[in-house]
Amino acid sequence: MKQVNLNEIEAYDDEKFIRPEVLKGERSRVLLLCLRPGQLVPPHRHEGFEILLHALRGTADVTLDGESLTLRPGDVVLVDGANDFAPVNNGTENFSMLITLVKI
Repeated sequence: MKQVNLNEIEAYDDEKFIRPEVLKGERSRVLLLCLRPGQLVPPHRHEGFEILLHALRGTADVTLDGESLTLRPGDVVLVDGANDFAPVNNGTENFSMLITLVKI
């Protein structure tokens, strides 16, 4: 068993997004994505994974396979890793969300 306090690993950088690893298992991995206002993650995929997105702080727009939605604290989204994934913080506050990747 491993326990992690998200407040202790949450980190932001003025130059680039930060995504500390929270937990890693045999078939799963949990990351904490941290974006300052204006930062984005370039479009990419996680082929062979299901992805659970759980917004924790701030708001961000996420493009999933060409469709855009806004994530707010408490929102949870399940997506297929074969889809393009591109979050951007268009808000005025820091944004963070848990990203859980589960190998299928």
